Amino acid sequence: MKYLIYISFIFYLTPFIGASQISFEISYSTGRNDQARAIVQTNDIGYAVVGSTVNYDGNTDLYLMKVDSVGAFLWAKRYGGYGMERGEDIIETHDGGLAFVGYGQPHGDYDMYVLRTDNMGDTIFTKYIGDENWNFGHSIIQTSDKGFVIAGETYINGSPSGYLVKIDSMGTVVWEKTFGGTQPDKFYELVQSSNGDFIMAGESESFGNGRQAYVVRTDSLGVLIWENNYGNPGINFAKSLVELPSGEIVLSGGSNTPPEFDIDNWGAKIDSAGLFFHEHIVTDYTSSLPFVQNDDWNEKVFNYKDSLVFAGFRTFDLAEPGNINFYRYTQDIAFGDRGGFQKFISSNKEIAYDGQMTSDNGMILACTGDFMDGSQANIYLIKVDSNLSNPLPFFNSISYQDDITSINEPLSQMEIEIYPNPTQNEVTINLSSFKNEKVRIRVFDIYGKLIQDLQSTNSIEKVDFSSSKSGMYLISIESKDGISQQKVMVTK
Repeated sequence: MKYLIYISFIFYLTPFIGASQISFEISYSTGRNDQARAIVQTNDIGYAVVGSTVNYDGNTDLYLMKVDSVGAFLWAKRYGGYGMERGEDIIETHDGGLAFVGYGQPHGDYDMYVLRTDNMGDTIFTKYIGDENWNFGHSIIQTSDKGFVIAGETYINGSPSGYLVKIDSMGTVVWEKTFGGTQPDKFYELVQSSNGDFIMAGESESFGNGRQAYVVRTDSLGVLIWENNYGNPGINFAKSLVELPSGEIVLSGGSNTPPEFDIDNWGAKIDSAGLFFHEHIVTDYTSSLPFVQNDDWNEKVFNYKDSLVFAGFRTFDLAEPGNINFYRYTQDIAFGDRGGFQKFISSNKEIAYDGQMTSDNGMILACTGDFMDGSQANIYLIKVDSNLSNPLPFFNSISYQDDITSINEPLSQMEIEIYPNPTQNEVTINLSSFKNEKVRIRVFDIYGKLIQDLQSTNSIEKVDFSSSKSGMYLISIESKDGISQQKVMVTK
């Protein structure tokens, strides 16, 4: 079923454009708690972001937001029921649509939550994957047969195991595999190798030395080829990986390798068979007395031209509990910084969860920031140009949007009588079936713009279209039992 209600308000936007290069730094807020987890540049050179937002019951819905090439808000939709849902990864599909994965609570327990939509976010399929155990999806790719492979974690006897699932183009499970030992194991990211193998990165406690970075390679059917863990005694984890043209693999995450006791930004390089080459650790302390170690880690690594970009967060001082940072290294990470180190500063915590090189040879980062307004957190996008220079202005502009988005909550089965349809000037809505219960009536045009918004306890209500242009409109009637929607054609 397709859900079409959405609206946007943009109050302040300051992109910097020059010589076909685009930079911007914008925070997007519904006034609640909005989280970004992944971003993809789409064929129209815009960006689709997935994460979560707080819903009307105080839980979270999976949240999909679309902006154009200069960061201007276009639309947003949210998906989910009455439990907790969150998006973790997003891709553009071969047909120009979108697919995203995360987790949700359709029946109380957590299940892997997979959605495929068209390029406007209208649902093609929604799928919950899992049994009576908890299941989470963290990464998704599309395969050449138009199906999808998802990596995450599934709980067995109360402990997570690495989880790999293949579904077809309409969400039917083809096969599923689990990996790891008897202790907690999980996958955070999945890539398909140039030869068709699947490579997953995450963490494991099943193979000695405590919490270790964990990498698994399988064939195209999910059959294990090799698995390895990496790290010294302490905490090590891999949040992301990238395959180099040479077939070598670079991992990105965090480590507190002794003698350092805090978690530091960490990268490591292994060969195609899982043999460890070397690692790179960025240790840091606060910049002023008393010198204090801080927890920092990378969330993402990706290819940028002939080098690598690591992105995540780093604490620079007691007044800066976590700044977005990225740094650029050669593809042989043991031999040198290519420059481009950046940090984006505020008095609260911000994290870059995802990033990629853009079509104009710049870079986009999808972040969560909790410093822009009175809400708990904002979606925060940073676009830099091919020189990796700061966007202008340095501090963020804010794009506010009303939290009236596509609602994947139960639709009322109650038929609402609306007449005449088509109409030239007005329609009458028969609300007698609601028995004088207060209902909310909203009218949207075909682009999702809110035209009218009113509340009524009447048995009959009229909606005036006399100043509206010809076209299709959507009337949404919301009550305590759900939402009823009908299209109305206006002809002049």
